[in-house]
Amino acid sequence: MLKKDKITLVDGLRDELKDVKCFYMFQFGGISVNEDNELRMKIRETGSIYRVVKNRLLAKATEGTALEPLTSGLKQTTVMAYSNGDPVGLAKLLTEFGKERKGYFFKGGVLEGRVLTENEFKEVATLPSKEELIAKMLYLLQYPIQGLVTALEGIYRQLPVVLKQIADKEN
Repeated sequence: MLKKDKITLVDGLRDELKDVKCFYMFQFGGISVNEDNELRMKIRETGSIYRVVKNRLLAKATEGTALEPLTSGLKQTTVMAYSNGDPVGLAKLLTEFGKERKGYFFKGGVLEGRVLTENEFKEVATLPSKEELIAKMLYLLQYPIQGLVTALEGIYRQLPVVLKQIADKEN
């Protein structure tokens, strides 16, 4: 790769990573091309980006950012996945992929400006997804109203019985 191409790549990468919501790095080894392509497609479906970049170029692109502590001194092949969307969905996807493969493990990450340890990353991956949280919230908002409707329906169901009993008493 020519020097001007590397400079262009680093500048483009710096612009992409400048305002990312979540950034995860993994050790990448022992994975077939088909497995890698499968992972890329799944990540693309979440609206996230998955890239393999030389460690030196990644370190250069993250100089002066919140990602710099993670990328300095990287060894071995590194893949990165980042997004401005759902950080939990991306973490779940990467964790699930890594469970089945020995050469694929967490190296580091940043979530909304905070550097994550491996345990913190695992916690993020176990959180409920955004869709699950919305469904739970809607259920909780609907539950009191549903109880009120059920109580009112009971009154209307019992009203004819009460009126009949009053009529029978008067006769």
